[in-house]
Amino acid sequence: MACRLNIGIVRAAQERDGGKLKTLAGPAELSDDAKVSGITLISLIIIGIVLIVSMVTDHFIMGVLLLAVPGIMFLLAGSPVRVLMVTFAVQIILTLTELSTAGIGIGILSLRADDLLSIWLVWLWILALPDRSMRGISIGLQGVFIILFLLAFGFSAYRGFTAGHDPIALSMQLKTYGAYFLYFPLLWVLSDENAGERIWKVLLSSAVIAGFIYMIKGYTGAGDDVFVREMTGVRVVTRQPNAIGAILMMFIGRLWKNWSERPALTIIIPAILLMGTGVVLSQTRGIWGGIVLALAAAWILNLFRKKDNIHLGRKLIASLTVIAVFIILVVFAISAMGILSASNVAQRTENETGSYLTDTSVLSRLIAWSTILNDLSGSKMITGKGLGAIYTCFRPDIGAVVTVWYVDGSLFQIALNMGITGVIAFLGIFIFTLIKAAGLFIRTDSRRRAGIALGIFCAVIMLLFASGFASVLTNYRFTILWVFLPALLQTEIARERKESIPLPAA
Repeated sequence: MACRLNIGIVRAAQERDGGKLKTLAGPAELSDDAKVSGITLISLIIIGIVLIVSMVTDHFIMGVLLLAVPGIMFLLAGSPVRVLMVTFAVQIILTLTELSTAGIGIGILSLRADDLLSIWLVWLWILALPDRSMRGISIGLQGVFIILFLLAFGFSAYRGFTAGHDPIALSMQLKTYGAYFLYFPLLWVLSDENAGERIWKVLLSSAVIAGFIYMIKGYTGAGDDVFVREMTGVRVVTRQPNAIGAILMMFIGRLWKNWSERPALTIIIPAILLMGTGVVLSQTRGIWGGIVLALAAAWILNLFRKKDNIHLGRKLIASLTVIAVFIILVVFAISAMGILSASNVAQRTENETGSYLTDTSVLSRLIAWSTILNDLSGSKMITGKGLGAIYTCFRPDIGAVVTVWYVDGSLFQIALNMGITGVIAFLGIFIFTLIKAAGLFIRTDSRRRAGIALGIFCAVIMLLFASGFASVLTNYRFTILWVFLPALLQTEIARERKESIPLPAA
């Protein structure tokens, strides 16, 4: 009776709203009765297919193990929200070396713990599809461009396999490019009203822990990824600061526009210091420049928001104060601990030759980019050379000619693999995320939602800038975090629209 009543209410609401479902049916809101039929049916079909294929190919034991891994995971925690939280935690806190110590190999793919968790999340999403779990969830323009990007990726993968490109390169790019598909399961997970805040707390906690680990490494000098240079001082070389920086931008955006609902200062100050320490100790100029550009863009964007009823002069002072306090706190803390001095940081913003035009790392990138553009002639300019494609060029920074598949620069990496088609689709994902985040920030009445939009806006700017000098958005393992940004934004936009619809008169 209760089930029929719920269905009747939903149908009545759909008829009232022109056949459109205005509520977001999240994974936590699906009824147990509705789950059983779809999940059972699709599970039996998948189990049957896997067992039949494994027997035909004489790999029955491997088939049983393949079923056992997701089965055990499903029994341990069938909640997609918990799966996503664990995925973010292990990716941000652990280094790539630590994650790679425990993994399994399937064909050319080497799957780490975070890869298995991501696959598990997709598995749970697939199981929920027969119950129309995506009904009423709009994918937005970002989703359209992700679909176009995945189509270009599929064609590129086909060309890479048929051309016999390096299996290691194919494996890496299959995982990083293919993970953009996770945008759709993330929309499903975030459609649960409470999921966003729970996931955010895990992201923030993980970034703070990673920053603390960075501080300990920098202070003690222990670890294979810690280097000390004469002029620039301590540098911890891992890729987590890219994720830490994005989360730091989201945190500052929330504090900036939703200060009245802030955590205690005893939480805010250590969190900013530890995350900032991780970013500074990475000594990655792309991240530094991206953060400065993001804060400057946020400062300008904040001038166009009229919902706060704050005078322009006061808004200018408050914005500049936020930026200045953030920079001073981080630099002072690192200097006080004796890890890096202000002169070390200043020296890193320059280079050994005194000019970026003669800096060997910049020259190496320019030569590589020029080589790639020369290689992409004719139809290759449109579709690229396929996944795993290689190029040969001289590297001034190491003084040798190299033949490699990876490129320092996400846009040129995509151009090499997918051509201009992939570049346009890829840029569309993040440009429309920026535009929509700015629009939501300006028009929303909710200060909490404005803070989320501003944080996403800043994080995307930082990532795009950093990706100009490194393959942050293409070759790094944090793709699930990168697509979390447009997914979270799309969810907030949907809720903003829902709240703006007036209730019908009684």
